[in-house]
Amino acid sequence: MQGVVDVAIVGAGPYGLSLAAHLRARGVKHRICGEAMRFWRDMPVGINLKSFAFATNIAVPERGHSFPDWCRRHGLEDYEPCTMQSFAAYGMEMRERFVPHVEEELATNIAGNGKEFEVALANNDSIRARHVVVCTGLSNLKRVPENLQNLGSDLLRHTADISDYSVYRQKKVAVIGAGASAIEAGALVNEAGGAAEIFVRGQHAVIHGRTPKERPLWRKIKEPVSVLGVSRQSWVLQHVPLLVHCMPKERRVRFVKGYLGPAAPWWIKDRVIGKVPIHLQHEVVRAEAVQGGLRVSVRDQSNNLRSEDFDCIIAGTGFAMEVRRLPFLSRGLVEQIRCTESAPDLNRKFESSVRGLHFLGPLSYMSFGPLFRFAAGAGYAAPMLARYFS
Repeated sequence: MQGVVDVAIVGAGPYGLSLAAHLRARGVKHRICGEAMRFWRDMPVGINLKSFAFATNIAVPERGHSFPDWCRRHGLEDYEPCTMQSFAAYGMEMRERFVPHVEEELATNIAGNGKEFEVALANNDSIRARHVVVCTGLSNLKRVPENLQNLGSDLLRHTADISDYSVYRQKKVAVIGAGASAIEAGALVNEAGGAAEIFVRGQHAVIHGRTPKERPLWRKIKEPVSVLGVSRQSWVLQHVPLLVHCMPKERRVRFVKGYLGPAAPWWIKDRVIGKVPIHLQHEVVRAEAVQGGLRVSVRDQSNNLRSEDFDCIIAGTGFAMEVRRLPFLSRGLVEQIRCTESAPDLNRKFESSVRGLHFLGPLSYMSFGPLFRFAAGAGYAAPMLARYFS
C-alpha cells in the first residue's frame, strides 16, 4: 500500500482518463484504477459511434489529440460513421501517452472515515485518498425489466453483455427496446444469420437523419451543430455547461428526463428498415421457459395478448442511473449519498453529499444534464476538477 494521495480515480474510460491526464499535467498526486476503455473495447464489430466524432474525445491537456485528429493520422474516416473499434484504439493510445500509470485492477470496495477514503482493489492492494472520483460510466447500471429478471443468461442478455452476435445465427430472437442499442441489436442479429423482431412499447422508434458536412449559412445559424446534436438548445447546453445545474430541482428533473429520448443513429436505417420487423406499441409482459426456448407474451395497442415462441431475448432497455447499483460502494457510503431520481445530488464540483466523493459521467446527469451522459462532458469536467484539486 502506498501513502495517501490527493485523488483516487475509479474507472479508466473517457472521463477517468481525461481527469487523470489533467491531474498528471498539474502534478496532482493521484492514482487511477480500472480496465482502460473496457466498455468500448468489448463492443461488437458492426457498431459505430452514436455521437459525432468531433464530440467524442479523451480530453487531454494538449492540442492535436482529438479523435478526428487521431483518425486522420491513421488514415481513417473522421466523420460519421466511425467505428467503436477505432475509438477504443484511440482511447488506448491516449492512455499509453498521457495516462501510462493506470492500474488495470477493478475496485472492489470504497469506504470512508470522514477524513479519507480507502479503495480496495481486486489484487488485494488498496488506495488511500482524500478524494475519490467515480468514473465508471455505464458499468453495473444495466436495466432489465422486472418481469424478465428471472430468466437466465442463456435465455436473456442485455445488449451491454454481447460482444459477438454470431451466437445468434439461426436463432429467433425477440429484441426489446426503442433506442439505439435495441435497433442495432436487431440489425446485428439479422446480419449474423438470425431472425430478429423488435418490440417497442411506445408509439415511435426514432432513427435520426444524417447531418451533412456542408450546410447553407442560414441553416447553420438556425440549427447550429453541437456535441449533443443539431439544434440551438443543444448548442446552448454545450456552451453553458452549468445551465442545467442552476435550474430549480423540479424543472431540472423534468428537463433531464425528457431531453434526448431513445433514438438510433442514421447509419443503422438501411440495415434494419425492411429487414427486421419493428412492432410499435407492443409490450412484452411475460416470458417463460419452454422446451427449446421461450414463450413470450406480448400486449399490443388494442390490449390484445398473444404468445409467440423465441429462442431467446435481447434487452436493449438501456441503463438505470442508480448509485445503489455500484457494487464497490460500501453500504455506509451509499446510505449517506443524497439522491434525485436515484442519481447522486452533486454540487458544482461534482461532489456528492459525502464530502470528497465525486461522480463524473452518466451518474452526474441528473445534476448537470444530458451533456454529461456522453464523453463530450469530459471536456468541461476534467480540466475544471483538475484545477479544483490543484
